[in-house]
Amino acid sequence: MANPFLRRATEYVREDEAFLALVSPEPVKYFLGEEGSSGRLYDRLVMIRGTPGSGKTTLARLFETTCLAALLRNRDVDNFRPLVGALTDVGAIRDERPAVAGCRLPLETDYRDFWEFPYPPELRSSLMHGLIQARSVLAWIRSLAGAGVEEDRIEIVPRADAYSAIESIGGAHGPGLAKRARDVEAALYGVISSLVAPQVGSLPVDATSSYRPFDVIDRIRIRGYPFQYHGDLVPLVVLDDAHTLHPEQFEALRRWLIRRELRVSRWLITRMDVLNPAEALRAMTEEPSTESELPGIGLRREVTEVVLQGGGRRTARTTFRRMARDMGDRYLRQMPQFNSKQLTSLPALLPSEAEPLPAAKQRELGVSVERTAKKLGISDKRLSAIRTKVASYEAGAGALPDDVRSAVTLIMMHRFSKRAEKHRGLFETDENTPQLRPMDVNSGVVDGAHLHLHHHEQRPFFYGFDDLCDASSENAEQFLRLAAVLVEASAAQLTRGRAGTLQARTQHAELTTAAQRMMQDWNFPYVAQVRRLVEAIARRCLTESLEPNAPLASGANAVGIPQTDFEALPERQPEFARWLQFAVAYNVITLVPGYECKNQVWCLLELGGIPILHYGLTLKRGGFIETTTAELVAWQGGDAP
Repeated sequence: MANPFLRRATEYVREDEAFLALVSPEPVKYFLGEEGSSGRLYDRLVMIRGTPGSGKTTLARLFETTCLAALLRNRDVDNFRPLVGALTDVGAIRDERPAVAGCRLPLETDYRDFWEFPYPPELRSSLMHGLIQARSVLAWIRSLAGAGVEEDRIEIVPRADAYSAIESIGGAHGPGLAKRARDVEAALYGVISSLVAPQVGSLPVDATSSYRPFDVIDRIRIRGYPFQYHGDLVPLVVLDDAHTLHPEQFEALRRWLIRRELRVSRWLITRMDVLNPAEALRAMTEEPSTESELPGIGLRREVTEVVLQGGGRRTARTTFRRMARDMGDRYLRQMPQFNSKQLTSLPALLPSEAEPLPAAKQRELGVSVERTAKKLGISDKRLSAIRTKVASYEAGAGALPDDVRSAVTLIMMHRFSKRAEKHRGLFETDENTPQLRPMDVNSGVVDGAHLHLHHHEQRPFFYGFDDLCDASSENAEQFLRLAAVLVEASAAQLTRGRAGTLQARTQHAELTTAAQRMMQDWNFPYVAQVRRLVEAIARRCLTESLEPNAPLASGANAVGIPQTDFEALPERQPEFARWLQFAVAYNVITLVPGYECKNQVWCLLELGGIPILHYGLTLKRGGFIETTTAELVAWQGGDAP
């Protein structure tokens, strides 16, 4: 039985209906909803950035004309109706009709070849722009043909000031547009496929002549549209994988696309690799610069930036869990072994309760509580008061397993002892003094107890659907890879005639084993430096988190440096900033800027879900170790804590 969770990416699903059946509407709502409702998706350059597997190409494919047509053909199907609603909200569908004519051009093919030519930069850019425009026109016509629109029913609506330029692009009607675009593409392809770059003077006329359809086209009009829709469509071109371009080539392309007089909607999709460190780190902390390099053009006004990662936002995890639940259930329904047994809910396969430790281990923990009380000099009366605090917490939050209750009691005793050391000389005999009263128990202490039990007693720690989502770091592909191993384990149990639900111990073992393999597979620039940084952060976090009094409650999974130091990082430590850029670009570290704590503003370097699983750290956010930029840089040289 094929496991759809093992598919690397949805772009390999060729049929539009099969692709749409796997796509959740939540990313459209979350990442594009606000921009779409305000109209900022189609009247300016849209920069979509994200880590590998964050759903960039999947999102782009939804706006292709063939996908929109397939979706509308099935708009009454329950599985597709939410997606229709989401695309309507962002303006891609209007009155149950397509509102955009979208196409996607992958830039990872032959566009970079232009930058290898011994031509002036302006000519190299002009050749690339010509090929992009020619292929965009052909892609629009091809996509419309896939939706049932013949070439001779297509015409363009030119800009009001561009009528004189219509003939240069082949006229206003489909056949002439297609012929001219094919001629230009053939000429330019002949140039880039040459073994030796032609001399400037011998370049084909079609390759260097005036061909600027993006400057001419305002709308695409269809006569007798198959959905009985006679309005004008917004032409949209999505330039995917722009990070494969040379950095200077990428910047030239962005300069060209940012021009405000263009009427064609243009989206540029990229990872963080191609940006310089300062710009990449700024983009990943969601603080775009106010001005571009073009005089008089403000980026906030002329560019819509969409970052396909949570970046520590409070709502990111809640939204991703909702998206992952929808996506997981959609994939599970594709598997007959589960669908036939009506097992179509991924959370139902992953119970969030762990089986307690064996009775002998629990007895040892009980003895440890008594032994620790004597060691710390805690009287029976104070120990009873601590246990009363634990019972008060259980009365409000629910009963704790015996092993967790013992671990919580141990933490509270160490906390009491540490605080009492400061006051024991003054109030040694006064047990009613506030400084010598046990503190209240909260959920952070309970989380810390779970972490301690995992590392000291090998109790399962990562289990349940929420842990699966949080370990995915708001990355769709990472979620599918982790979910795949759990689904495989569940399917194996069903094959043996057992229930499909996985015990906590099985979930924990599968997730941590998968994380170890995924870390071994890391392969990106500066991976050795990133590994050292990750190991150093994890070691510091573990040391602090496993202190007997759990000073960080749930534990730490991040280090924090002052926000001002972080902002100066690209200038003061450019090499380290470059390493950090790739750590974030490949989902190893998440940046959480502007984090306020102890009357100071920090930027947190939070480990991604895979290192957290591997090192056994908490998935709870907010716990961090204070450090400095100098310390971080020193760790790269092997001077780790």
